[in-house]
Amino acid sequence: YLYYGSGAATPMMGMELDKKTFMPKGEAIPLFYSNAEKYGWEVSGDYNTNYKHTCWLEGAWMNQYKGKYYLQYAVPGTEFKSYSNGVYVSENPLGPFTLLKHNPFSYKPEGFVNGTGHGSTFQDLYGNYWNIGTSTISRRHMFERRISLYPTFFDKDGDVYAYTAWGDYPMIVPDKKISSPQDLFPGWMLLSYKKKVEASSTLEGYPTENAVNEDIRTWWSAKTADKGEFMTVDLDLISKVYAIQVNFADQDATALGKSDSIYYQYRIEESQDGITWNLLVDKSENKADAPNDYIQLDKPADTRYIRITNIYFPSGKFSISGLRVFGKVDKPVPATAQFTELTRNNDNRRTVNLSWSKVNDATGYNIRFGTQKNKLYHNYLVYEDNKVSINILNADQTYYFAIDSFNEAGVTIGKEIKTIQ
Repeated sequence: YLYYGSGAATPMMGMELDKKTFMPKGEAIPLFYSNAEKYGWEVSGDYNTNYKHTCWLEGAWMNQYKGKYYLQYAVPGTEFKSYSNGVYVSENPLGPFTLLKHNPFSYKPEGFVNGTGHGSTFQDLYGNYWNIGTSTISRRHMFERRISLYPTFFDKDGDVYAYTAWGDYPMIVPDKKISSPQDLFPGWMLLSYKKKVEASSTLEGYPTENAVNEDIRTWWSAKTADKGEFMTVDLDLISKVYAIQVNFADQDATALGKSDSIYYQYRIEESQDGITWNLLVDKSENKADAPNDYIQLDKPADTRYIRITNIYFPSGKFSISGLRVFGKVDKPVPATAQFTELTRNNDNRRTVNLSWSKVNDATGYNIRFGTQKNKLYHNYLVYEDNKVSINILNADQTYYFAIDSFNEAGVTIGKEIKTIQ
């Protein structure tokens, strides 16, 4: 069978093919259209609020699971943080298809990396499912993006969901069949968010705080790409550091295409007092093109300061969109957050407005929600703030919400579940 569709007002199509010749055996059949008037995740824009712009439907992918056919599609557009995957299901390859209750099944609008759309769902050698898709940067070009990978699960009722909570934090790659997302998360928290940064130089318009603000679309840039340009992050407290991710930004880069000269060389040092420094990571001889480099330390480092120093930068200026440090701090986890408002506009039931009590020493909050109390499969990450509008609801469905708080020590799970009719 062949599935296809790409457009602002065109349907997802399907047709049967001859197994030997791959030529059509019959006419192409329209399977479903987008319906942004009802389904909030299909509305255009970073936050699904561009109601005047028609969404772009694309990215067909089919999985067969326990005799049923799951047809995945991507909306509302590659360039948006809201880029996600919906799914319809049928007992036959060409339908009729029914929208699953849990939609979009793959969705990540916030955090360092955003967007999950236009990919595929596959099994690894151990039988675990994964959803792979594209995440937006969309600064130098509308379609500038990266590839992201999220664990995916079918529950006992046949509902499918990609688990995107902490999806841009370190994750264990499994070597066996897993049963839940908790099998993958080592609990290493982000230690570098909005911490104090110092640098050897700063290009006007690209301040140091951009390297620790959890936004891949902004970055710090030095004035040059000279050897010795550096930046230092102060973690505030002695912390146990397990991993570091360096995301280079390529400010003013002019190199195009693939080249043997495109690689990044640098050193990372650590210090407990900012005076005595020890080598932590040595990439001075690196020849791999790794613009989003992840380093898991052989053993954790007890340290406060992290400094990265440029050795070689392939083009443009030494620049970083995220120097992300992961580990644990020995301090209390935050208190439980409490919702103070959940409202749904009767004129636009695709949107819910949420607010909650601010928690002292919380880095942020993770909102879990879904269409059943025991299926809070959606995740929405919020740093610092205590309110948000979520615009991806199905206008016809009731939803249930819970909220977790987190900081550098760990996550406090919220047990209270609120209902929004």
